[in-house]
Amino acid sequence: MDFDDNASEMLISGVVMAVEWDDDDDVTEIEISTDDDSYYVEKNALWEELVDFCDTQVEVTGIVTEEKDGTKQVLVTSYETLDDIDYDEEGIEYDDVYEEWRFENEEEEDEARYS
Repeated sequence: MDFDDNASEMLISGVVMAVEWDDDDDVTEIEISTDDDSYYVEKNALWEELVDFCDTQVEVTGIVTEEKDGTKQVLVTSYETLDDIDYDEEGIEYDDVYEEWRFENEEEEDEARYS
């Protein structure tokens, strides 16, 4: 398999995220979302496995390429799920983030309403 000059093998830690679905609500595109970036996952046998781990923290090794528009893609050669991560370590849970987001938006709506 030939890769472009901008291809390099990398270890990426992030969350598997579904980003596109078909009309039957089957996932058609996934990405690995990190704190700093997102990497579209190219389809291969491991892509099929990773679909089952949407919303799961993983470490993947793969060949990363970057398109001219800055979009990054990874062809996963191996992966490992990171089950032992304590998401409450910093006291932030999904519900807390959602409530905070909702509260912030309600404040903006109130400001707009009373302006």
